[in-house]
Amino acid sequence: MRQLPKRVIVDCGMEQVWQAEFQKLFSQYVPQSWYLLPVVQRPIGVNWQTFVDSAKVRFCCEECGHGWTSMKGRISFWFLLTSHGEGLVTFKLYGQQCDKCKVGRYEPAMWYPEEVVKVLVNIYNRVGQVYYGFQQPPIHKNRRPGKPRNPHNAELCQACKDGVCSERR
Repeated sequence: MRQLPKRVIVDCGMEQVWQAEFQKLFSQYVPQSWYLLPVVQRPIGVNWQTFVDSAKVRFCCEECGHGWTSMKGRISFWFLLTSHGEGLVTFKLYGQQCDKCKVGRYEPAMWYPEEVVKVLVNIYNRVGQVYYGFQQPPIHKNRRPGKPRNPHNAELCQACKDGVCSERR
């Protein structure tokens, strides 16, 4: 598995927020050990389960400095419990392109801590459903408040390009 560039998830210590919250939740799945790994594409293999979630995120263009908020930030999780009793949760954070300078590069999303917690609780519950017999838990869809000023632009959305955006047309 190729790793994401560090700049994708390291934003004011956000990697520590992701890992700490993940460990707090997934340490309850004893005796198995679970690991959270960022990836750039879906893991190879047939036994991976998939879960896609959304969150309010923020973007800032490295080229021109333009910033924007999206209520449609997407994350894909792929998870697997190995025959050795180790659990792996891989994830991809999807970017968006700047609509001002249009350099064609996907800017990484900056995640609000409470949105990180929400999506990790959702993946924790989905893993619990698949591997630990949880009843189908409710998926928390609440987001930070926000009023989008512009409609979703599928041309600039990496999740749309990859076929995982709920807004793709």
